[in-house]
Amino acid sequence: MKKLLLLQTALVVGTGLFAADIAVAQTKEVPIAVTVGGYIAEVFKAADFDNSRTLGSRQSHGFGAADAEIYFNVRGVLADGTAIGARIELEGSTEGDQIDERYMFIERADIGRAEIGSTDRAASKMVYGAPIAIPGYGTIDPTGAISVTNAPTGARTSGNFTKFTGAPDDAEGINLYTSADRYFGSKAGKGLQLGVSYTPDGCQDFSVQSTDNASISPCGGGFTSKTDAGQISRAYTFAANYVESFGMIDVAVFGAYNRFDIEANSTAAAAANGAAQVFKSNGLEGWAFGTTLTYNIGDGSTVQVGGAWKTEEMGVGSNDDRKVYTAGVRYLTNGVNPGSIGLGVDYAKTKADQGNISGFAVGGEDEFTWYSLGVTYQVARGILGFGGIGRYEYEDAIAAGTVVNGTTQLDNDAKANFAVVGMRLDF
Repeated sequence: MKKLLLLQTALVVGTGLFAADIAVAQTKEVPIAVTVGGYIAEVFKAADFDNSRTLGSRQSHGFGAADAEIYFNVRGVLADGTAIGARIELEGSTEGDQIDERYMFIERADIGRAEIGSTDRAASKMVYGAPIAIPGYGTIDPTGAISVTNAPTGARTSGNFTKFTGAPDDAEGINLYTSADRYFGSKAGKGLQLGVSYTPDGCQDFSVQSTDNASISPCGGGFTSKTDAGQISRAYTFAANYVESFGMIDVAVFGAYNRFDIEANSTAAAAANGAAQVFKSNGLEGWAFGTTLTYNIGDGSTVQVGGAWKTEEMGVGSNDDRKVYTAGVRYLTNGVNPGSIGLGVDYAKTKADQGNISGFAVGGEDEFTWYSLGVTYQVARGILGFGGIGRYEYEDAIAAGTVVNGTTQLDNDAKANFAVVGMRLDF
């Protein structure tokens, strides 16, 4: 869910779960109504590509790379306070996935919430971790919603912190959450909240064949194939977070578990720098933990410190896994109020077992490292200016010149220093 990456604080990421369409229990009936919202972000970016096979021949600077969405929020309230509604997210530019999300929900503030349709899984919506230094880039998604890099390639290195490999966000599924009021002896909005998701198949859109493989059978009708090569099936995600205040310190803790199957082996021929082949497997697992600590200095000023860790099996070989480590700190002069200035730094490290190249077993571990320093300025409510600098390094486990099944592998290592300046409007 790309919009999560641009929110002002890591705490907002977690509590923003219900921001758009939360149903507060009411005593009178409210008819169905539709509201429109969304965001648009534009950037100027520049980079010095060092030893990048994929980006070395491209321009070193450019405008655009817009990230924009329009939200259609549908909501009504029954006489007993139950809210029923829906949400449709339309991409603000022509893309392969033109409708980003589409789902219905039913919610009571004293019971909980259910979401059915195409939307992010519970772990992605409930995450807490390192504060993000540059909106749209950083530790939750190291490649950024308005991407600077495409160094990580294929099944070996794809996937960010919030999205487990086996729980494709926006795939058709169901999410269940305990009450937003949280209870457990705390004030509303604090305490413990639980979430669970079930995704029977990796399908997302009727026009897009699959979230995992564009060449497989369509997703229409609900009765999807059980033998699609490389596709995720029967993904279960369990998540929890706990939010509490202790004097001047706000504490947020997150944890999640994921379990999934892969329907059938991917088919791939040996190729130079070919992506890892995904093998059929049952019971692949993943774990994630994160925290954000906020120290309230006074007069709206805060210091946030956080980090997260994830490990997951990838299904590309025996005993293969991916590990992600993140850390960050951010200072805000006055929260999200106009005139507030933010300064942050973050770090991310991903290590992924190579497993295989196009189905042929190889050893070693791919590594992706990210550093960034960012500044933000809240021009007005809904208007955020931002900028920053950073560096990433990608090291392929397979050295250039290595012969795999008769095919010589190319140099896939990459390094870059980059800078970005942009503005985001939320409406």
